[in-house]
Amino acid sequence: MDSVQYLLSIETRGIKLGLQRTRELMAACGNPQAGLPSIQVAGTNGKGSVCAMLANIFKTAGYKTGLFTSPHLVNVNERIRLNGIPIPNNEIDIFLQKYREAIEKIEATFFETITAMAFWYFKNKNVDIAILETGLGGRLDSVSVCEPLATVMTSISLDHIEILGETLSEIAFEKAGILKKGVPCISAKQEDEVGVVLIKEGQRINAPIHFVNDKFPSELIVNIPGTTQHENAQLAVSALKYINNFDIQKIALKNGLQSVQWFGRNQHIQHNPLVIFDVAHNIESIQSFLEYYSSLGITGKSVLIIAIQARKHIQPLVSTLQKVYKHIICTEAPGRNPMPAKVLGEYFTNKNQFEIIPNTEKAIRLGLEKLKSQDGMAIIGSHCLGPAVSKVFKISFDKY
Repeated sequence: MDSVQYLLSIETRGIKLGLQRTRELMAACGNPQAGLPSIQVAGTNGKGSVCAMLANIFKTAGYKTGLFTSPHLVNVNERIRLNGIPIPNNEIDIFLQKYREAIEKIEATFFETITAMAFWYFKNKNVDIAILETGLGGRLDSVSVCEPLATVMTSISLDHIEILGETLSEIAFEKAGILKKGVPCISAKQEDEVGVVLIKEGQRINAPIHFVNDKFPSELIVNIPGTTQHENAQLAVSALKYINNFDIQKIALKNGLQSVQWFGRNQHIQHNPLVIFDVAHNIESIQSFLEYYSSLGITGKSVLIIAIQARKHIQPLVSTLQKVYKHIICTEAPGRNPMPAKVLGEYFTNKNQFEIIPNTEKAIRLGLEKLKSQDGMAIIGSHCLGPAVSKVFKISFDKY
């Protein structure tokens, strides 16, 4: 079993929230998170985009930049990047040769292991800054062992309610776990009940909270399409104001946003007919995607390919989607806890031009056969669609 196969094999250990195992593994690795300059980003939607923007701005400004995100689209290496380039397999080999015994002794999960590897890699490469995306929640997420220069909070909404809680207040409390004493938190504009929780937790531990209300400067261009990305960009730009010891010139800021890439977010993977890939999987991100899709002026029919993880509250997603898409193909992508295509199909009330194709590649190819030049197709619902999208369209999600 090679190193990458080993990593994927321990995914069967599932999600185990809590920081004890992470701290033990970090100690075994020499505590690479200690003293590592970093920015931690949490939230429900947009955190990956904000991380990509921050990383590209720092990279464009000439700083050696680490980027840790999750999940991956095709290869696990995508999660750990140095100046946009995924960690090489030989570096994964070295890490596991050194620390596999500790991983097994601690029974560390896949995410705990990959988080420790990211810190180890960034420390060994002497990065100037590491941009860290929180995996799930914040309070009990492995990334929260970091010692950040600042924390960033994107918009918080209902998602992963089976783990984080069924109300916005409960979820906000979990997300607020990234706050650190004396470390500024730059937050997107939030719902009132979310804001109350963030302010309360910030006051409790003396972490100043700064809510961003500025409009996105018209002279800046974001390479990731969609108006929501302007909000994410404004959050990233605002965060830079609270980070000292880095010289980010306006030209680096402008060029960093103008050249940023973030795969699987309003990503145009084919033109004429247009095909867009987006990993939106909760009501807020679905609505954001549909706002963008509707702005494209597609005059023909719209085809939807959808796969999603089994979860509560799927009906609002379905109701929103079938208002736009009249031809729907339900499929199921491999991964943790996928919703069977047949079960997903039972949620759709509009059975006209409706099909169930469990094999994801076949579903995508069937959708393509139905398209004419004026039509459009969206592939949405899960990061686990990445391998099929990559294979059908012969594209890579590796280098930025």
